[in-house]
Amino acid sequence: MKVLFMNKLNSYWREKISELKKLFPNDEFLDSDEISNIEDAMEVADAIVFGGDLDENVLGKSKNLKIIFVPYAGVNQLPLEILKEKGISVANSHGNARIVAERAFTLALALLGKIVPYHNDLKEGIWHGFSAGESVKDSWVSIQNKSCAILGLGNIGKNLAQMLKTFDCKIVGYKRNANIDIENVDEISSNLDYVIEKSEIVFVTLPLTKYIKGLIDEKVFNKMTGKYIINVGRGDVIDQKALYEALKSKKLAGAAIDVWYNYPSKEKPSILPANYPIHTFDNVVLSPHVGGYNTEATKYSIDETVENIKSFLKDGTAKDLIDLEFGY
Repeated sequence: MKVLFMNKLNSYWREKISELKKLFPNDEFLDSDEISNIEDAMEVADAIVFGGDLDENVLGKSKNLKIIFVPYAGVNQLPLEILKEKGISVANSHGNARIVAERAFTLALALLGKIVPYHNDLKEGIWHGFSAGESVKDSWVSIQNKSCAILGLGNIGKNLAQMLKTFDCKIVGYKRNANIDIENVDEISSNLDYVIEKSEIVFVTLPLTKYIKGLIDEKVFNKMTGKYIINVGRGDVIDQKALYEALKSKKLAGAAIDVWYNYPSKEKPSILPANYPIHTFDNVVLSPHVGGYNTEATKYSIDETVENIKSFLKDGTAKDLIDLEFGY
């Protein structure tokens, strides 16, 4: 087997690849940085490790490709329909799930706790709370005993539920297949309206697929008066205009967001994250899509990707195969 690494390799990646070489001496592990003609390498590769936008022309030249390993959870950047037609499998990594869940939990605490506005005001000498004579009703909000919806009960959602349970929260989960029991989740439903109605805080941990894009729209926000929303899934799961209008009209109590609609590029290294001025509201906490991006998360994601590669080289399959129809 020939495994081509097309992702950026750090020292930890290279350490794990050395382990693979020792375990599988008869297989080849190719580094794209050391290959002059990537198309030639793609033509002979049985597997590739890749996390970016895959050029369909390059993909079309592959003759032996059986599987693509994505070193994180999201696979919406891949041409899934073409891969399905070609019979090429995709395995992703959920190694950073607990770290992403931690980010979601932290964002909720920051949002309800008014950490950002209190911090910014106090830097200017502006006080809140009893010192300023404010009513306790205008103070920050505790997450204790809150009813929390988790939209998407994959690895992130399951870890998030465990964290929320330490605060005695009631967990209502939204999942396509609701006929299962999940630890720390009190109730599971495939009815989005019901899940929203039963919650005070809505956590979005869903992947972006053709079925889920724009799921949280104006109709859903009309049912969210006085509720909070935290998104660590993908930006386009939530309709951005509807989100803006829900915040502008003060329908939403607040939003904390780690995943967005606009991202920087070489041409535009500085760019606002949305097409609407969502960043101007005091009851919004902004995060630059770093939920799964720190030292621990990267290490865990690499570990799980390597385990997927090992499984493929041993048995011809991987443990974290996605459903190409549904995209997760």
